[in-house]
Amino acid sequence: MALIDDEEDISAFEILYKECKSKAYIIAYNILKNESLAEVCVSEVFFSVAKNFKKVNNLTSYEKQKYVVISVRNKAFNILTKEKKNTSNLPYEDDIYFNDDKYSEFDKDKWSDFIRKLNKTDRDILYLVCVQGMDYKEIADSFGISYAAAKQRYWTAKNNLKRIILKEGMLDE
Repeated sequence: MALIDDEEDISAFEILYKECKSKAYIIAYNILKNESLAEVCVSEVFFSVAKNFKKVNNLTSYEKQKYVVISVRNKAFNILTKEKKNTSNLPYEDDIYFNDDKYSEFDKDKWSDFIRKLNKTDRDILYLVCVQGMDYKEIADSFGISYAAAKQRYWTAKNNLKRIILKEGMLDE
């Protein structure tokens, strides 16, 4: 309650919280399908309401409840989007890099050896571009980096792979 300094506002906030917390939780849970995420969602919404309570308190009782419902719904969808992005980087085996029986001049085991020598970021970037077919924007969103940084990481990963292959003497420069 440190965000609200007026005793009257504190009382009004407590009333709003008691009136809306159950409904807010149900809405969040129905969207997120996860108890702890729903609790986080409701907490963040009421924290935001408390920060802006001078404005929110000027609304009618119905408008306050509507404001909380809309805020919870939007926050829940934002959390859901973040959770989907976090789970989109599923673990993978090096074997999925090879979808075809024709591997140019290298065999599957040799490619696997080269790829294993890359750091995790390089392997992930190459996987996302070459196997999943993601573009730089999608990679940037997935990694939380800029478009230019995603493009640079891809080129760095490609060059690192090329260096490994050249070092092994499997290609001519």
